[in-house]
Amino acid sequence: MIKQPKRQPKRQSRRQPKRQAKSHRLRGRKVSNLPSSHRQSIWIKRAFLEGEKAGSQSDSALGTTDEMFQSIQQSFNSWCSTEFKKRPDYSLMKKLSSFYCRGVLNSTGKKVRGVPLLLQGSASAVVCASNEGESLNLVLDELERLPLTDIIVILNGCHDNSYKVARSHKGTTIVHYDQRLGHDVGRSIGAGIVKTDIVLFTDGDIVIPAEELAPFLYAVDGGVDVALNNITPYLPSFNDHDVVTRNKSFLNMILQRQELHADSLTAIPHALSSRCISGIGLSSLMVPPKAQALALAQGYRVASVHSVDVISRNRSHTSNRGKHNVVADLIKGDHAEALHELMSKYGLLLFTPLESRSDVAIRRNTR
Repeated sequence: MIKQPKRQPKRQSRRQPKRQAKSHRLRGRKVSNLPSSHRQSIWIKRAFLEGEKAGSQSDSALGTTDEMFQSIQQSFNSWCSTEFKKRPDYSLMKKLSSFYCRGVLNSTGKKVRGVPLLLQGSASAVVCASNEGESLNLVLDELERLPLTDIIVILNGCHDNSYKVARSHKGTTIVHYDQRLGHDVGRSIGAGIVKTDIVLFTDGDIVIPAEELAPFLYAVDGGVDVALNNITPYLPSFNDHDVVTRNKSFLNMILQRQELHADSLTAIPHALSSRCISGIGLSSLMVPPKAQALALAQGYRVASVHSVDVISRNRSHTSNRGKHNVVADLIKGDHAEALHELMSKYGLLLFTPLESRSDVAIRRNTR
């Protein structure tokens, strides 16, 4: 009897086991244990689904877009606080916020006008304007897209329709001065009015999208005391720096913060914590370089958190054109005042570099 050869089992395709193995590996694993790319994609999907849920719950109960945004901000803030033990960086937070809003749109058909953020503290904004009614309207539109408790509008020396524009935005607090005080004085006045944990500062002549303002709020809420605009990418090479830029860089250098380059409180937008404002004093905000110098000298956390191009968008006036213009001379004088304040408080110690423990040990052992 002839034995029949045994049939060989069917060979499985090589791709199938690999797909099965991959899905098996992912199944049951915590999000925190996955590679960063997988974690982000999973969080983004969750944000979209949570947005759908929040939208379906708020759509029937709320009518106006402002009320809906307040509800979405609360639900988004609550979800993030529950889900994240470690605070996400802003790049991920921006994606989560965007997809959460997409989820709301998918369930309600209504687009969320604002930018929800994870904020543990309260925030407000101070806007200074002088005869800038056209752009002020758009500036306030963008600020209203942020989770702010209050918006303070400082109108100094306005003779156009700026007051009417500011009044048309509900929830704004208007401070009007007949004489022009200057933006720096206006910021100090506005900061004295608000009672929030975070204060965002901007001007009425440059429209900045809410998505570009949000990083400053988020940074201060995360522990930064002075969140600066990183204007370094928009500056020319060192040889082409003007006197004002070199003044800014010098001030940061002598305070041993060379990495800040020419980033300064003279440039908007920027944000400060209430504890920092209280520590350096409201009057120091009238002289931005002085405020920055005091914040650095007193050990407050100062960082360049985001880049917004305000240099090319800065409106050209007769006061800020030319080598020896009024604005440049004012800023140079402010830096001189900042240096005088530092010298009067710290003397020659200001120019003494701080030594690390290892440096001290080496110096002692060589004696």
